[in-house]
Amino acid sequence: MRMESTSIRMMLAGAALGVMTLAAPAQAQELKTLNIMVPNNNTTNLYPVIVARYLGWFEKAGLTINYLDADTTIPYIAFLSNGQADAVMLDAPQTFQAVSEKLPIKVVYEAMQNAPEGLFVPEGNGITTLEGLKGKTVGLASDRDQATTRIVLESVGMSIDDVKTVVVGNGGPIIAKAIKDGTVQGFAAAANDLAIVAASGITMLDLTPPAVKVNPANTFSIWEPRLEELRPDLEKFFQVWARATAAGKIAPEIVAKMSAKQVPEEWENKEAGQALMDASFFLNLPVTPKYGDVEPEVWKSIQPAYIKAGELKAELDPATFLDGSLIDAANKFDEAEVKADLEAWDKANP
Repeated sequence: MRMESTSIRMMLAGAALGVMTLAAPAQAQELKTLNIMVPNNNTTNLYPVIVARYLGWFEKAGLTINYLDADTTIPYIAFLSNGQADAVMLDAPQTFQAVSEKLPIKVVYEAMQNAPEGLFVPEGNGITTLEGLKGKTVGLASDRDQATTRIVLESVGMSIDDVKTVVVGNGGPIIAKAIKDGTVQGFAAAANDLAIVAASGITMLDLTPPAVKVNPANTFSIWEPRLEELRPDLEKFFQVWARATAAGKIAPEIVAKMSAKQVPEEWENKEAGQALMDASFFLNLPVTPKYGDVEPEVWKSIQPAYIKAGELKAELDPATFLDGSLIDAANKFDEAEVKADLEAWDKANP
């Protein structure tokens, strides 16, 4: 997920209803439905969705989750403003844009506290530093990866004008061909894109400085006027999400088994699938003591880079858009119970 260039305010009134949703379970009439917008509800990269689905945890909590996948050019914020979505997953640029436009959003849960996007080069092409990309062509999974490229280059004093950029797309064979035939010498993408490339036998070298990866990349935001109305159900939702995230620490091999079963196309090459799984653990498991906790100091520290790169006009006070009031409820679960449920599923699915 990345920042859309179109002004959010211009899009609010025209948000479309046409988004992909999962079929609700048979007992949906007995459950409370939450509409949740994520980039993709069927990928190893967001394994908490897969774990919760296989173990039926949302249903046990009295919830039906209606996932609104992000195959849309409409900013996610529009779906919050018109009530179509109860919570949406945003990245830092999208959040900064919404707050800058004085929209009443609150970041309530940090699902990923490290950035999945970065700037990469194929091993063996002679480029080992960001400076080595000067005058070269950087492929983009989409035009929205311009922001990633700009911020990574700015971290070493370079400008996006120092490279050429071309949108390659996120189709595996197309990306692999562009890299193999030298059409691009670098590639700006996320972890799932790299897994596709790895499946083609290409090993990529990550040139993204570690400091740039310290970034609340995927965070759940809500429309603040609806917080109290949604609080009881959001507390249940985030407790299940935290439990499912913890599964990656408690029984990573079982989570990998679930992911391979749910999205076999990401595991056709087992090594590539496991590489994506390992990257997903890194991205989803928290760096804070509590799952999903908000990090005001991090939100403050990353803003100068966004300002320098032209992605943010002025610094914002994190206190105006962060709300950690759901975090304690989200963390009220027993890891022993999580382990027992995972092992029971594993035994039932040899």
